[in-house]
Amino acid sequence: MSELTSVACVADVEADPQAVLVAFASMDGDMVDQHFGSAQAFYLFAVSADSAELLASQEFGHEKKDGNEDKLKPKLAWLVGADVVYCGSIGGSATRQLIALGVNPIKVSGGPDVEELIEDIQKQMNGTPEFWLAKILKDKSQNKTDSRFDDMDDEGWDG
Repeated sequence: MSELTSVACVADVEADPQAVLVAFASMDGDMVDQHFGSAQAFYLFAVSADSAELLASQEFGHEKKDGNEDKLKPKLAWLVGADVVYCGSIGGSATRQLIALGVNPIKVSGGPDVEELIEDIQKQMNGTPEFWLAKILKDKSQNKTDSRFDDMDDEGWDG
């Protein structure tokens, strides 16, 4: 595995624009075992229908599950640009703030393996995606279509 890039936020990561950027609240990157607000680290993967690449990770200090909203700010700031974040549990306030940023929070229990969750996303990408994933994929394909006209304009294309 290559050296992980240190980034201020997910939006700074260079990735395939069609890949789904998925963050996992995890102690070690192997399983989703952290509550969103008290997560000590997030691991970011670019997931496409046939590949998954670990792009970045970000560690945070140990936080208590005390309802203190300030501890959410650095996590929310780092996740700007992500499409999805998986966590063991998450409060209503954090859920609302993530959705406002365009990040889809998904709560999973039992400490599922990151690898298995990625495989599930890929299976959906190759078949019939759940609503939340279908929406993300649709938005990505529309952004690609919209940006090609901007690209032509930037190149001075006059048709």
